[in-house]
Amino acid sequence: MAHAKKEDVFYTLFKQFGDELVSAAEDYDKLINSFPETDSLIPIMKLHEDRCDECVKQIMQELYSSFITPFDRNDISELALKLDDICDSMSGVAIRLNLFNTSGTNSNARQLADLALAAVREVKEMLDHLPEYKKDPEVMRKAISIGHIEDEGDAVYESALYGLFHSESIDDARRGHVVAWLRIFDRMEGTLDACDHAAGVVRSIVMKSA
Repeated sequence: MAHAKKEDVFYTLFKQFGDELVSAAEDYDKLINSFPETDSLIPIMKLHEDRCDECVKQIMQELYSSFITPFDRNDISELALKLDDICDSMSGVAIRLNLFNTSGTNSNARQLADLALAAVREVKEMLDHLPEYKKDPEVMRKAISIGHIEDEGDAVYESALYGLFHSESIDDARRGHVVAWLRIFDRMEGTLDACDHAAGVVRSIVMKSA
């Protein structure tokens, strides 16, 4: 019985991690969609980042003290770190909005934020089903779905960069604006990549057990 309880704790911790990521992604989406009116959410994103760091710490501590784990130890630590990257990327976007003194948002940024929220919700669903990964096809369905959302994000990202560099009005005054948004869009695309990297770890876990 003790062993089953030990296994259980990793799933519980990953589910809690998923809840925190959704909470962070909801604030991130609000921040981007209504910036600069929502700039009070910038420090909140740092709090989410701290909470996600705490989730990683708990998983790692559990890993060090557990003899039996529900799946490969390396996969557990890898998944924890990849999930943390999702929040780090969102927090990085928030910091850059402030650092680069951006005066507003734009439709491409809103689309990328909406896609990030959709991807993170799928990540949470995937983590919720993870305890049954050997027999529940939903785990793989969600892990694949996150990859499709990331593909959508790539298209929006390319469109965003095209818009930045092909605008007729790139005069000296706007060059700083272009560089700022280039850095922000890179980080926003990185958020979607991070979701897909976490899903990739889960896809690999499922494949190994097949």
